[in-house]
Amino acid sequence: MREDFLHYIWRYQKFNAHNAVTVSGLPVQVIKTGFGHTNAGPDFLQAKVKIGEVEWAGAVEIHIKASDWNKHKHQVDAAYQNVVLHVVWQADEVILHPDGTEIPTLELKSRVNLDLLRSYSNLVESSDEIACSGQWPMVDSFYKTEMLERVLVERLNDKASKAAGFFELSGQNWEEVSYIMLLSAMGFKVNQHPFERLATLFPYSLVKKIKHHPALLEAALFGVAGFLSDDYEDEYPNQLKKDWQFLQHKHHQTIGTTMQLHEWRFLRLRPANFPSIRIAQLASLLHHLPSLFDAFVLDLEPEKLLKEFKVAPHSYWENHFQFDKRSQSKVKKIGDSSVQVLLLNTVPPLLSFYAKSIGEDKYIEQAIQFLSKLKAEENFITRKFADLGSSVKTAFDSQAYIQLHNAYCNPKKCLSCSVGISIMK
Repeated sequence: MREDFLHYIWRYQKFNAHNAVTVSGLPVQVIKTGFGHTNAGPDFLQAKVKIGEVEWAGAVEIHIKASDWNKHKHQVDAAYQNVVLHVVWQADEVILHPDGTEIPTLELKSRVNLDLLRSYSNLVESSDEIACSGQWPMVDSFYKTEMLERVLVERLNDKASKAAGFFELSGQNWEEVSYIMLLSAMGFKVNQHPFERLATLFPYSLVKKIKHHPALLEAALFGVAGFLSDDYEDEYPNQLKKDWQFLQHKHHQTIGTTMQLHEWRFLRLRPANFPSIRIAQLASLLHHLPSLFDAFVLDLEPEKLLKEFKVAPHSYWENHFQFDKRSQSKVKKIGDSSVQVLLLNTVPPLLSFYAKSIGEDKYIEQAIQFLSKLKAEENFITRKFADLGSSVKTAFDSQAYIQLHNAYCNPKKCLSCSVGISIMK
């Protein structure tokens, strides 16, 4: 048994409360269960119970065994001094307040229907990765929709924390944080950190000074990224080197440290995902977008943004994946699936963080609507839910199912899930 089962029992009062008494024999009447939370301190706050003839208002603490109180060091934690009732499965020990008075304790093991316990055990002890997979198709769609909306907001909040970190790194500059988020996404998984480093070494303030000159912008990006330190035969990289030397001289106070070529990963990547191609595409993208923050947040137009991301790099990259290495394959625009991933990892987190920063919920709504405009990701998680009969058509769906799986199904937190609770009912 885990404490989350007892939390469920207490929250929904799923025990026989008739003639309930504390372990010392005092009658217990629950007037208000209190509010559960996940922060430090007692499990339920602002509860109200009548013990004997006295009505108490305070906190309720939940444990498997009463002795867990001392094991968890609550006896020396001031946050637990206002606990008015200790709810346990087994009262194996008398627990005292620091002043020596007994903490009223309610034991539940003889007051809970064993069928309920078996239902819980079947869920959390299931060998299926999605514990409720057998019951999922029969669960009312209301509970599923409610949970998916909840976990999607949770995921947006989780991703907003990344934008928050970049916001502080950028000196609380919204254009800079939009730029860093874009470059972080541009690296996808393999080159994410090198692209983030590129963003810090070549700030957006400098990008804006040269963004109207695409050749200079591409030279700057490749130069800071360490790609122009070698000797080349082709005319195009040599011209970039000349432009890079000019920029280094002109902006020597801004451009200092440059990256090393070995920081970038090419191994096991498809040529279309080579960092050289992504940097060339990035240069074209930055050239065409007037303001990143406006495009991603303030003046967001999903359909327009999807089109704007379909820019082509310099013609040199139509038949090259790296400098001096000609290829028969044609590389032009960023692929449809790549655009979806880039926008998914850039726009919704920014919108979510901006909403929290200015206290304006409409930007959360915009993030949700934007996800509904993107296609669903396809991976082993989304396939599992699709196999259960769920509709996974948009990024709204896929992001919600990924969060549900990772935050609830995987750790078997079924009793914190609307679907799990509906099954228990």
